[in-house]
Amino acid sequence: MATFVLVHGAWHGGWCWARVAPRLRAAGHEVFTPTMTGFGERSHFLSPDVGLEVNITDISNVLLWEDLNDVILVAASYAGMVTTCVADRMPERIAALVYQNAFIAADGVAQNDLLPDWRREMIEQELAEAEIPWQMPAPDPKLFGVTDPAELEWIGSKMAPQAVKTFQDKARVTGAHEAITNRTYIRATGYPNNTFDRYLAEAQADPNWRADVLDTSHDAMITAADDIVRILLEVAETV
Repeated sequence: MATFVLVHGAWHGGWCWARVAPRLRAAGHEVFTPTMTGFGERSHFLSPDVGLEVNITDISNVLLWEDLNDVILVAASYAGMVTTCVADRMPERIAALVYQNAFIAADGVAQNDLLPDWRREMIEQELAEAEIPWQMPAPDPKLFGVTDPAELEWIGSKMAPQAVKTFQDKARVTGAHEAITNRTYIRATGYPNNTFDRYLAEAQADPNWRADVLDTSHDAMITAADDIVRILLEVAETV
């Protein structure tokens, strides 16, 4: 039995793993889908002070309070900033890292620094027009490459504003997470992002990484759940 901690991305919540988590559990694995502070069912805790460090603490505390070890830590999008920092602080608890179209934290680098220019400029414009200047409005899921009408409606109904501080805070990592050599990068190509393309190329060139390419949306855990489950079950066999 493996232990999975599945961490959602920006504007999402633990709800986004609804098509993945039950199938991993049915295969006999332990699965946690925490929602970070300010998101989803915890959106009532949203404040200007919710930043990257708060979200790192959210996930670190899941591992601590649930006494989790040999964890397969899975990140979607923004969550890669969080999980990389968690792994850097408690590498002894992590067996494998999986990034699904996720940003990979580097010391002194913020999420905003890793966004492609077109996306950063779009967010800056949205903030300039927003009623609440510290909240980033949730984008239309079409931006992520979601096309199915039912999925667009469901995802759109669940996404919520996010504190801009989460994208502005610079990560603090020491390099301790590099001891975790079991790593997977999943590139979902339905969302154009040259940063993700760079991560994929680096993963393909590194024997410590597994690299997978899926022709689906940024929300691959929803629009390509079969593939995500398959990949995660294969990772479980390696830990």
